[in-house]
Amino acid sequence: MVQTIETAMSHGLEPACPRDNHRMHFEEKGISWKATPNDRRLQTLPSYHCSFEGCSVRYDLLNGYFSVVRVPDQPYFIEEPGINVLRCPRHGTWLYRKTNRDDDAYDWRCGVEGCSYIHPRDS
Repeated sequence: MVQTIETAMSHGLEPACPRDNHRMHFEEKGISWKATPNDRRLQTLPSYHCSFEGCSVRYDLLNGYFSVVRVPDQPYFIEEPGINVLRCPRHGTWLYRKTNRDDDAYDWRCGVEGCSYIHPRDS
């Protein structure tokens, strides 16, 4: 995956996991795999990952919230049911859930570096 400057994912996000509402953490190497068994190059997909009690949910701009299953050496992305519903109108990327610290309410936000788009939960 090649990311351009206008669609570079911010490394300072605090996406909330849609399953357990815990804060997800950025992994620069994220998911890695070889395109073919003989390929020497490793492909990587940086993403945010929920590691609470074995949770496997991830988030990135192009896939939104998803889980990964290895079949057998290639990753297979499974979209989280019913969670990827809003895209940033400026970039077309999936929004992430940002939980307010004072309560369990959340807003949907764009994860593109420098974008300040927020879609309130109740809108």
